[in-house]
Amino acid sequence: MKQSKRKIIILFAFVIFILIESFSFAVYKTSVSEENEKQQVIELTQEEGILLPEEQETLRLINEYRRSNGLKELKAIARLQEVAKLKAEDIVNNEYFAHTSLQLGTPFEMLKQNGVTYKIAGENLAGNITPKKAVEAWINSHSHKENILEKKFEYTGICVIESPIYGSVFVQLFIG
Repeated sequence: MKQSKRKIIILFAFVIFILIESFSFAVYKTSVSEENEKQQVIELTQEEGILLPEEQETLRLINEYRRSNGLKELKAIARLQEVAKLKAEDIVNNEYFAHTSLQLGTPFEMLKQNGVTYKIAGENLAGNITPKKAVEAWINSHSHKENILEKKFEYTGICVIESPIYGSVFVQLFIG
């Protein structure tokens, strides 16, 4: 009976999601490293991240918005792409929507565990059906917009994957 109820709830949520189209879940989180800034060096190979079409469009929209606000574009790098993908897959596979994962920890713990150091880091999450709608939801949220417009952020990793609950899950990590 539990499985049937769960399927009905998921189906109902999906139908509502399709009908409304502008429906979006979005959460953000930002952290400044407490370690000595002089010791903090971003130890990333500057290898450019390979983005799928929806991820490219998400980055294009984010960078367009940053440029219109007088900021430099974010650069997608491979290491952050990998961490964003881990998070997106974890959200879909474990059916939750939050910054803290029972398996992976906080975004900042995930970055550390994957060898990414930073002076400042952030994460935006969204559940939506298109990159345009996800980015619009982020821009219309004060806290998400703060992450997008943080001038100290230089690099990003974006992952967009299909979700039976949210349409697609969008994970964007930022570091500077």
